[in-house]
Amino acid sequence: MTEEEFARVRPVIEMAQRLHGSLHEKLVERGVEPIDALIASLYATHDLASKLHGNPIAAVEWMRDAIDTIERQLLAARH
Repeated sequence: MTEEEFARVRPVIEMAQRLHGSLHEKLVERGVEPIDALIASLYATHDLASKLHGNPIAAVEWMRDAIDTIERQLLAARH
């Protein structure tokens, strides 16, 4: 993802982060273990990626690519 692409999508990322954080808090308030809420979020993300790509295996590959992108951004920010 280029810096320009990231700048364009950043407000959407921030909105999704707030929504996911709120959902996580609500699940924990209902007695769900934090790690279980996080795992559920990953499965939900996979469901969305599967709908986008039409294939659950392709969705996993896309998720790996997305995590690699996040890692590169984090590492670049450290330097």
